[in-house]
Amino acid sequence: GEKKQESGLRLDLKASALQGGDHGPALVPGPSAESLILRVVTDTHPELARMPEKGEPLNAAQVALLRAWIDQGAAWPAEPEI
Repeated sequence: GEKKQESGLRLDLKASALQGGDHGPALVPGPSAESLILRVVTDTHPELARMPEKGEPLNAAQVALLRAWIDQGAAWPAEPEI
C-alpha cells in the first residue's frame, strides 16, 4: 500500500505492480506463468519464499482466480488522478 511496502513492491497501483520491486515486475498481463506474484503465492519460485509469509497459503480456488485474472490481461480499475 501507500504507507508500507516490502522489497520495493507496491500492489495497490497498477503501474507500480507492473513495474515491480526488487525482484522485477509483479505480474505480466497475459501469461500468468511468467508472473512473479503467481510463482510466489504457489511457492514455485526457486529463490523467494511463499507468500503470504505469515498465515495460510492461498487455496486452490484463489490461485485459480488469480491465474485466470492474469491470463485474461489483469484488468485493473482506473486509478484516481492525484
